[in-house]
Amino acid sequence: MNRHLTPVPRVNGHARRPRFARPLTRDAAVPDDRTAAAMDDALEARRLIDDLIALVDAGLVVPIEDGDVIRYAPAEPDDLSA
Repeated sequence: MNRHLTPVPRVNGHARRPRFARPLTRDAAVPDDRTAAAMDDALEARRLIDDLIALVDAGLVVPIEDGDVIRYAPAEPDDLSA
């Protein structure tokens, strides 16, 4: 019986050894720079949604239903004068 392990397949001509996953702590924190960027992105997205809601409430932008998708477009000038 052969006791040798099956050779690892070659990728780009180089034999690769299998790597084991790094153990992560259960309470590991995300690095601060990524957390701050994500918080800034979420805050900016919230501001954009608030601005869109304000424009819809003012009647300057109207929602257009296109099947399952809702798009928003500027209101027609005739709608604004009414």
